[in-house]
Amino acid sequence: MTPETVPQATELKRLYILTGEPSGDTHAAAVVREIKALQEGIRFRGMGGDALSAEGVELIEHVRNTAIMGFAEVFKKLGFIRDLMARVQADIQEFQPDRILLVDYPGFNLRIATWARQHGFSVDMYIAPQVWAWKRRRIYRMARDLDRLYVILPFETDSYEEVALEVEYVGHPLADSHGLERGQNDEPAWRTRLGIPSGAPILALLPGSRSQEIDRMLPCLEATARSFPDLHAIVAGAPGREAADYPTDLPVIFGETQNLYRYAEVGIITSGTATLEAALHGLPQVVAYRTSALTYVLARWFTRVKFISLVNLVLETEAVPERIQGDCNEQELTRTLHHVLSPEGLRVQKEAYQRLREVLQGQDAAARVARGMLRLDR
Repeated sequence: MTPETVPQATELKRLYILTGEPSGDTHAAAVVREIKALQEGIRFRGMGGDALSAEGVELIEHVRNTAIMGFAEVFKKLGFIRDLMARVQADIQEFQPDRILLVDYPGFNLRIATWARQHGFSVDMYIAPQVWAWKRRRIYRMARDLDRLYVILPFETDSYEEVALEVEYVGHPLADSHGLERGQNDEPAWRTRLGIPSGAPILALLPGSRSQEIDRMLPCLEATARSFPDLHAIVAGAPGREAADYPTDLPVIFGETQNLYRYAEVGIITSGTATLEAALHGLPQVVAYRTSALTYVLARWFTRVKFISLVNLVLETEAVPERIQGDCNEQELTRTLHHVLSPEGLRVQKEAYQRLREVLQGQDAAARVARGMLRLDR
């Protein structure tokens, strides 16, 4: 098989999927569901998490071991990453997929794309690296190694205009979610089920999904929560994690993050996909992030963006306050959270969230990627 002999829909019997983080696992699983609805008999294999496993994907590695972020953190796990790369390449060779779908996780996945092209495999990518922020020259490598690219932010297609790569804006998958309304009628039953006091306003704490994020962010978030005794603080446990990963006396609940978005009064959220998801649910928030000193310095040198939150990046303004590195401390988070909860702070975020929904608008992203993977849109 060569890159020119791209299989048609009737030939797609084996699909290999690669993602390395919980958010990518969720989005990849949605694509698998759509593919199975369009065509039966496809065998799926690859790297992911609980969501892909639930869809019947045979996993060779779980995202709980691959969710690594930051220069210093990646450096510490170079041996594991090299071994994983070799295992994935050998597994692809044995599995002989008709097509490979890479979902986010660009540091690893773009290297796999280069290897796959050299070995004659057809490769699509869903959720592009942030070439508009840094490492713009990756667009040439992507044009060489990918057959198709599915992007999720409306301005991303502009970044690829100068290269011969088929790029499709499919919309952000979070904007397709149903039931984003806040304060639904089943809140009392939800509180009773989890033992949350009736009427107690909830402070949602999301320290991230990677182990190094949790280690750095959780103590700061917990300390901030103590400054708000009238709020019932709850830590959202990330997919693929367990209670032992969260050394705290605060309640940690798993599988309830969507309901926390709906029913919490406010949230302190570690920068990432969760900030956008919370905004689409209408949850007032403070975005927080702290990483290693080395990672932070290198990021400041090499990135070209003013914000770290997807909400602010899409809206091109600081619609939600960001407290990063030195400003990510108990005193500053407490002060900022008081402002967010003020009438003015709530009004500003409510108006910003309305603009955000208008910009993103649901495009049925997973279904569009599925049709593209099967080449049914040709």
